Amino acid sequence: MQKWGYSLKSFTALIIQKFQIILGKWQTCWRGVDVLKDPLDLVIVQQLLWELKPRTVIEFGAYKGGSALWTADMLKMFGCKSRVISVDIDLSLLDPEAKKSPDVEFIEGDIMQVEKLFAEEFLETLVHPWFVVEDAHVNLKDVLEYFDRFTQSGDYICVEDTNPIMAGVLGQGLIKELGYVASGPQKLNELKSFFIGRSQRYLVDQRYTDFFGYNATWNMNGFLKRV
Repeated sequence: MQKWGYSLKSFTALIIQKFQIILGKWQTCWRGVDVLKDPLDLVIVQQLLWELKPRTVIEFGAYKGGSALWTADMLKMFGCKSRVISVDIDLSLLDPEAKKSPDVEFIEGDIMQVEKLFAEEFLETLVHPWFVVEDAHVNLKDVLEYFDRFTQSGDYICVEDTNPIMAGVLGQGLIKELGYVASGPQKLNELKSFFIGRSQRYLVDQRYTDFFGYNATWNMNGFLKRV
């Protein structure tokens, strides 16, 4: 009779599989440009984009531009008239394929000074609903607190890579080129801190976090809906 639960062998196989997904994540491309998303999150975000149909997308952390390019292409295919903005402190890494896209606005600026990068007057011109993606891994709490002033009911914020077992794999993507160090539980803890006193303003949308099973995403508790 088969028993419920994991044997040591099956648990080990599961962990190995998880790290293989990470390896694939670092190598995922769209139109030849690094995207750095695993297949589960690609499906989840694609579903969210279709259902939300955001008029404005703001992405923190452009890297080579693949994620913004993919997002803009999805929205264009869906027939959405969306403004896609992607920011980074260094746009010299942008791939030419992303750079030439007429559907993405790349902005170079310091997220540590988010209030200067996105002035109040500018944010007030952006049409809702918004889909805000945090994938810069710096100044998370300040960025969320600043944007909290401007989000409206129905907007979504996606905080990426909050899963505490997120691992760094030498020679892949950000680690090789930028010296990126995986933050472990740090991002998840910052996200929890942001929620303090805001339980009536945001909810974790389990429609997306649990799409493939309980928090079966690298964005653990990271799909936030403004209520």
